Order: sequence, then C-alpha cells, then structure tokens
Amino acid sequence: MIYTVREFFRDKETYADRVFFSEDTFAVADGMGIGRGARLAAERAIELVSRERPFRSLDEIYDFFNRANRVIMDETARLGDRYVTGTTLSLLSFHGGNYLVGHVGDSRIYLWRKGWVEMLTVDQIRLKGGRKLVSVLGIDWSPDVVLREGVCERGDVFLLISDGAVGRIGEEDLEKLIDGDIERSADRILELYTSLTPKEDLSLVMVLFE
Repeated sequence: MIYTVREFFRDKETYADRVFFSEDTFAVADGMGIGRGARLAAERAIELVSRERPFRSLDEIYDFFNRANRVIMDETARLGDRYVTGTTLSLLSFHGGNYLVGHVGDSRIYLWRKGWVEMLTVDQIRLKGGRKLVSVLGIDWSPDVVLREGVCERGDVFLLISDGAVGRIGEEDLEKLIDGDIERSADRILELYTSLTPKEDLSLVMVLFE
C-alpha cells in the first residue's frame, strides 16, 4: 500500500479536520461545531482508530463506530461547551484483498479504477428549518453507520476527502485528475481546490493498492 496526505486550512487554531494513515487503515474525521469540542471529537475518533486497527470485517467496524460514538459523547459532554458538537468519520481498512468501509457524515471515500470513479459512501445530510444537519459521532446514541465491502484490484486508487470538496469537485473532475501516480493526483486535486472561491478547510488521503 502506498499513500499520501494533503491538508488545506485557513486557521491552524480552529482547524478541526484530522487524518489517520497506516499500512492497512486510513481515516478522515471532520469535527463539527464551534469551540474545543469539534477538535476534541475529531482527535478522539482518530486516536481510537489508531488504537483498534486493523479491522477484519464489517461487523468489527460497526461495533467500533458504536463504541467510538459513546466515548466521544462522554468526553465532549465533560467539556461543558454551550455548543453541540461531534465529528464525522470515514474509515477505510484492508483485509485479505478486500476493502472495508465504515462511514458517518458527509466526508467521502471514492474508488478510482481504470479511469472510472465511484463514491463508496453516502452523504448523510438532511435539511431542517433551512439548516443543514449532518450525521456525526457524539450526538445520537445510535449512529447510522454506512458499511461497504469490495474486492481490491491492483492499481485501485482510494480517495478519502473531507466535506470542503462536496459540491465543488465532482466525480467527472476526479476522473480527469486521478491516475496511477497518487502524489501527482493529490497535487492536482489540491491545486484545483485552492483555485476555487470561497474555500473551506480540506483534508485528503489517497491510497494506491498495489
């Protein structure tokens, strides 16, 4: 497995995206809300991923998301912030030639295969009273965890990317930007993103399955 990471942020102090990468597991967490809780939630999610990886089945991933959710709920509640907070989490793990996906929120995981791009996650967004509500870990006792599994092929490229790109960089764009060279592909994506106005914080992890 070969991987590369890119980050873009406007203010390091308020930046609430966190990433994880290892030889078998990768994740992007995006803390939601205002204040310390957003950063704490994302950091805790990534710390738990690092502690419990690797994952061997979707059942293990599902159980992990529910345990992580309870830990994040407990720890953010202790902060006493006036703002409700939590974190998205998009996780990709490899086992026995298969890829395993676990996901809550509106970050995304894509699979690029032989020039075609497929989104492996679902945007968990709903509108209420004119406000956008995103599913996160740390708020609901029973999070709706998206699970997906598939067989890897040599040359597959996986992209984990936070929600700053949603609605701004589409699958057709990614098909033009991604190739077998993940360093070049990641640079192209970030270059396109930073050319857009306005810009939000963005994190991405790109993984090549050899």
